[in-house]
Amino acid sequence: MLHLQANAADDPAVSERLMEASTRVLAVGRAYNRLAYNADYENIDLVVYLREVVEDLEATVAPCKVQLDTPKEIQFAADRAILVALIVNELIMNAGRHAYPDSTDGVIRLQLVLSEQEAVSISVSDDGIGLPADFDPALSKRLGTRIALGLAGQLGADLTRQKPTKGVHFTLIVPLQTAAN
Repeated sequence: MLHLQANAADDPAVSERLMEASTRVLAVGRAYNRLAYNADYENIDLVVYLREVVEDLEATVAPCKVQLDTPKEIQFAADRAILVALIVNELIMNAGRHAYPDSTDGVIRLQLVLSEQEAVSISVSDDGIGLPADFDPALSKRLGTRIALGLAGQLGADLTRQKPTKGVHFTLIVPLQTAAN
């Protein structure tokens, strides 16, 4: 319904906001859909789930392409996977919207690495125009950045911005288990 409203909106800004809301709802819906057909309703394969989230985002970030570099499987608590997917959704949408303003294409990379320290490292990066030198995610008033930082806090995760020579690179380090587990 949000997609239909976005396509029918006369105002491009309203259409864009509706599409953003739609991708967020799809990211959550994907997790519940996976859980409905999974015998282990508390865990989810994070790799498969994020691939599906990226598939849903492809139209939103077009003409950019999203490249995935992931292990075969990462079992992850379903409720935490939803938060990870929403953060990834925000980071990829921001890259698709801002990284390559004058280009007909560009690449956004999503990499997952399972570490020996019982954590997963999730990176979203691009080779686009980058962020202003004084950009501080903690001080940003943009909704997507605030959502990503707030969700990272709920996960007990660290969301950091690396400073590459070109483009933008965010890394999310998420413990596989919550501190209470």
